[in-house]
Amino acid sequence: MRVAVGIGWLPTPVVAETYYGVAMARSDTTEQEVRNRLLGYPRIEVDEEIARAAGELLAAADDRKGGNAGVGLNDAYIAAMAEVLDDAVLTDNVDDFEALGVPVEIY
Repeated sequence: MRVAVGIGWLPTPVVAETYYGVAMARSDTTEQEVRNRLLGYPRIEVDEEIARAAGELLAAADDRKGGNAGVGLNDAYIAAMAEVLDDAVLTDNVDDFEALGVPVEIY
């Protein structure tokens, strides 16, 4: 898994990224194996509060950069979830989340 909020939460955008990664890697990992690995984590859904916070974080990052900060919308959703939960993002993609202004923990 590339990114998660804190240790025990799984943002729903990460679910999409996980299935995309397995498909693009032409992995031998089956859909059932992916589903089983993801089952142990409670989901955080994109709701109106998360969407609002994501938009504000992304706009602030773009504003600080003076244009497009190069951060994708999924990362903005994940950052918003961390902000709402007052948690850090666990990731190896430090630059995007630091640009969004949320705490990051590296794995």
